[in-house]
Amino acid sequence: MSVNLFISFSGLLALAMGCGNNISEGKIQTSNSPGRINESEVRSAYIKFRSFQNSDSTWGFTIFVNSRPFLHHRKIPLTGANKGFMSKNDAEKVAGLFIRMIQAGDYNPGLNKKSLDSLEILMNK
Repeated sequence: MSVNLFISFSGLLALAMGCGNNISEGKIQTSNSPGRINESEVRSAYIKFRSFQNSDSTWGFTIFVNSRPFLHHRKIPLTGANKGFMSKNDAEKVAGLFIRMIQAGDYNPGLNKKSLDSLEILMNK
């Protein structure tokens, strides 16, 4: 039990420091092991997000389900994107969209160029 507690604490500490090593970038981790989210939990879950600033001054977000990390994006979740969002507001728009998608049953939400355009979000160059 103490080993699991240490691993959970270490993972949260890594997330708080911004490295997010325990969260696959843009991928849902589902299993029955502690600290992971089960898809059945999402249907009746409390879902929220937290935006954060990267070391290069771009922005990203983490989505939490029942206070546990669910998705973590340091960069724009779009093929070819290699930086974060230009503003906190842009990161929060996409986080809000992803939450709506998760609540609708899409447990692996994603973006395409059209959805970025509809949210009026510009890509970093």
